[in-house]
Amino acid sequence: MNTNKIIRLRFPGLCHTDRKDDQSSHFPGLWHTDRNADKQLISLLALIISFAPLFVKAQTLTLTQCINEALTNNVQLNITKRTNDINAVNLTQAKNAQYPSLNGNANQGFSFGRSLNPITYQYVNQNIATNAFSLTSTFVIYEGRQLANTILQDRALYEAGKMDIETYKNTIILGVASGYLQVLLDNELIKIADSTIKSDKQQIEITKVMVAAGSVPQLNLYQVQSQLAADQLTKTNNQNQLALDRLTLEQLMDKPDSTGFDIDKPQLQDPPARLDSVPAANIYNQSVENQPQVKSTEKKLDGANYGIDIARGAAYPRLVLNSSISTNYSSNRDQTTLQTVPFPEIGYLQGNPSQLVIGYPEQRTVSSNYPFFNQVGDNIGEGFIFALTIPIFNNYLIRANVQQAKINKDVAFLNDKYTREQYRKTIEQSYTDFVGTHRQYLSSEEALRTETEAYNTMVVKYKGGAVNASDLILEKNKYTTAQSTVAQAKYNFIFKQKVLDFYQGKPITL
Repeated sequence: MNTNKIIRLRFPGLCHTDRKDDQSSHFPGLWHTDRNADKQLISLLALIISFAPLFVKAQTLTLTQCINEALTNNVQLNITKRTNDINAVNLTQAKNAQYPSLNGNANQGFSFGRSLNPITYQYVNQNIATNAFSLTSTFVIYEGRQLANTILQDRALYEAGKMDIETYKNTIILGVASGYLQVLLDNELIKIADSTIKSDKQQIEITKVMVAAGSVPQLNLYQVQSQLAADQLTKTNNQNQLALDRLTLEQLMDKPDSTGFDIDKPQLQDPPARLDSVPAANIYNQSVENQPQVKSTEKKLDGANYGIDIARGAAYPRLVLNSSISTNYSSNRDQTTLQTVPFPEIGYLQGNPSQLVIGYPEQRTVSSNYPFFNQVGDNIGEGFIFALTIPIFNNYLIRANVQQAKINKDVAFLNDKYTREQYRKTIEQSYTDFVGTHRQYLSSEEALRTETEAYNTMVVKYKGGAVNASDLILEKNKYTTAQSTVAQAKYNFIFKQKVLDFYQGKPITL
């Protein structure tokens, strides 16, 4: 839509009314409307809102900004990140498993009728309330290094998960770069179509003059006009393709909407006349160890090796230290104390008070209420136990676990080998494509130079009446095709070059 065009809309019911409706006002059109004014006002507001996005300045994004937005918005990438957070939790838990455990226990019991007092271990015929409290701790002293190997395995899996995230990022980056360059190519093809249409219109004007002068038949004018319609259709098709490729780019970026969005169109250099690139084998050898997909399979292979050590560790003795501190309370328990009577008086000798008879010293047991906190404090007990477990026969479970761990290790090894082979093939394919697109560009550029000379010569001959419109149109189509071929070869070369640079650790920029 051409925003420079002035659109004038008239709303007579809003700005003017019949003066008969309000004779007391000097501005009847301002202060009073007819019955359709409200509806017209609503229509005006709706129209303004609908046209508002067309006047918003489009945001121009560079390739780097498009990539960053795609990395931020991509849902699958965020799922991959959250999935690796589970590996981080597993690693933390494996580290914490080395520390002693500590657990508190509290019991409340009630007994009715004749029952055994769990504190005094005596049978009584009464209601009893009891409490028991304890703290227990377990510390693994030796377990065949299973805990240490589990930490190493979980760390390897966590690092592999981080590399999986980077691998997915690379996929997104290359996809956005490809989509971005495709949009640039579509714009270039539209420019070529505009240039062709402009040339067609010039040829039409020239042909009209020649037809009027009688130097060429009317058929020439019809043929040139027909070619203009065909070239306009080509431009329309290019515009439609641009819309589709733009939508693809937006989807790669996971943009919620396309309002106010455009891409930066930098001036890209033409491919050089000669290539100065590193051979594919050198690119592979220099970059393979830094590729996240390769590092991921390496870490998973390390984790599989640790898995074998974990499975073998189950065959070793397990030494554990258990310690505890406990106390208890019983409502049936009394507190007893010994009272010593040093010389109890027995009586008088022959009834003579002056002859006092004294017995030997004696001890007496005195019972009293035993308060809760006193019992808890007095009944505290501590202890520890060393527990040694020696595996002798476990239905061949340990051997089966070791065999499974070895199979997992073999699978991880094959995955690592396969990943390296696939990366090597990718580098070889990318390098071959890179060299091939460069050759294609040089050939297409040479063809364009030849077609440019041929087309210019044909235009001169057409103006002189030496050739007819069919010959001119045929040569012009070949010239337009050569232009499009050069543009496609140029952008293909740029993308293949960026892919190789990316594999070598260079960021993708334009």
